[in-house]
Amino acid sequence: MKRVTSWLQSIKLKQIITVFIVGLTLLISSAFDIHGNQLQAQAEPVTPEATQYKVDSGESEAEIKADRIKDNAEKSAKLLKDEGINIKNRAAETKGKNIFENVKDKLNLDEPIDPGTKKAGEQLKEAAEDVVKAPQKALKDISK
Repeated sequence: MKRVTSWLQSIKLKQIITVFIVGLTLLISSAFDIHGNQLQAQAEPVTPEATQYKVDSGESEAEIKADRIKDNAEKSAKLLKDEGINIKNRAAETKGKNIFENVKDKLNLDEPIDPGTKKAGEQLKEAAEDVVKAPQKALKDISK
């Protein structure tokens, strides 16, 4: 009994009342929806990007999607048209040259192969032959 009375004396009445009032305030505010949609700011979008995402209640989602698809198709058609014009301009710049001739010129395919490259190719060919012949020789040795 002495423990209970000493414990009650050590608790400050001011702290208990404060916690009780805060809890009561939270319950009342949630019951009356004080912090709900009523206090949200209702502002009009300022930038063009923000208006793009604004949905009017009159339009359905299907209409909005259809408009977006139409806009994307128009942008794609314009891009393809511009690319077609660029390709035609590049073709005109070649002045009647064949595409393969252009590639041949750019890759220097008319020049002879470097002797060092030929030697490296021969060495690779010999190494590949050794790799193929070694297992074949081992199989012959085993079968004897």
